[in-house]
Amino acid sequence: MKTKFYGVILGAALGLGPATANAAEVWVGDFETGDLSQWSFLLNNEVNGMDYAFAQEQTVGEGMFAAQIELHNDAAWPNGIKRVELQHSPGAGRTDEGMTTWFAWSFYVPDVLGEPPIQIGYWESNNTFQQAMSFEVTGETITFSTRRPNNVEQWRAEGAITAGEWHRLAMGVTWSTDPGQGAVDVWFDGEQVLDQGPAQTLSDNNPHFIQLGLLRNPSDFADVPIIIVDDAVEGDTLEDVRPDAVPGMDGGSGSGSSGGSMADTSGGMNEDTTGGGSVDSSGGGGETLDPPGTGGGMVSSGSTPTSGATTAGGGGSDDDDSGGCGCRSDRAPSGGWALLLLAWIGWRRRARAA
Repeated sequence: MKTKFYGVILGAALGLGPATANAAEVWVGDFETGDLSQWSFLLNNEVNGMDYAFAQEQTVGEGMFAAQIELHNDAAWPNGIKRVELQHSPGAGRTDEGMTTWFAWSFYVPDVLGEPPIQIGYWESNNTFQQAMSFEVTGETITFSTRRPNNVEQWRAEGAITAGEWHRLAMGVTWSTDPGQGAVDVWFDGEQVLDQGPAQTLSDNNPHFIQLGLLRNPSDFADVPIIIVDDAVEGDTLEDVRPDAVPGMDGGSGSGSSGGSMADTSGGMNEDTTGGGSVDSSGGGGETLDPPGTGGGMVSSGSTPTSGATTAGGGGSDDDDSGGCGCRSDRAPSGGWALLLLAWIGWRRRARAA
């Protein structure tokens, strides 16, 4: 009995017990595996033998790795949409009617993304592939729009996206097919910018997933937009997803940008990208579903936000995702536990001497 008791004290003092681990981090996508394997699905991460999404060490927000995502002109989905993205599907039931999902991630653009608009993150329904809400960047402007029952720009920030600096987006989504019950909260760089924005947050009753990366309309282009993604996390509360953990800012996590050049295209996990999607030129209603295998997405022009981008076959909720990559245990033991450990070691020495 004594041995077991002392083992519990020692484990807690070393930071191995629940007092130091954040068990409410349901899933973590921080690339500390050195690859993209934490993510549910990859879209156009490898095209024509070239890696367009991969883990790299040159520019990171926290830890040792972050994902570099490049959008090349040949990264085309079957419907013509240009896209390179990472997908995370929350565990079974976590986006059901009435549930609330907390999610956040950090991103860095080495150069201004320019025009046309580029979607950098959005939620979408599995099976029917209807977009529910989206973040979009045009130059230094970022917007957040919900799509149902109508396309509504809920938040806009001019001059907010600064090249060469890290930014962090966090959100709390209350899921509902009822526009009177669904709502979204959004934080940007630690500041709440949207408070209970009303919307039909569930496109339908299918599970919903999030995709991060770069998505642009079908027109050809010569530039190569790049975004770095790091420290993505799903949790049970706002605190779990650390909205103010902006790399390089006071109170932020991680080391910020290393200042190095963009990494060579190597690494990256390859995966087939087949599946269905939808085309919705109305920004919210009148969807036309493509048959499986043809891909999808929304085409827009001018200032109308892009919308309705498709996922790929094999997406949706994975039953074992609720365990995710587990809680982090890299936090140092607190001073109180360290003193307790030293006291216990001293007691043991005195006991042996006696």
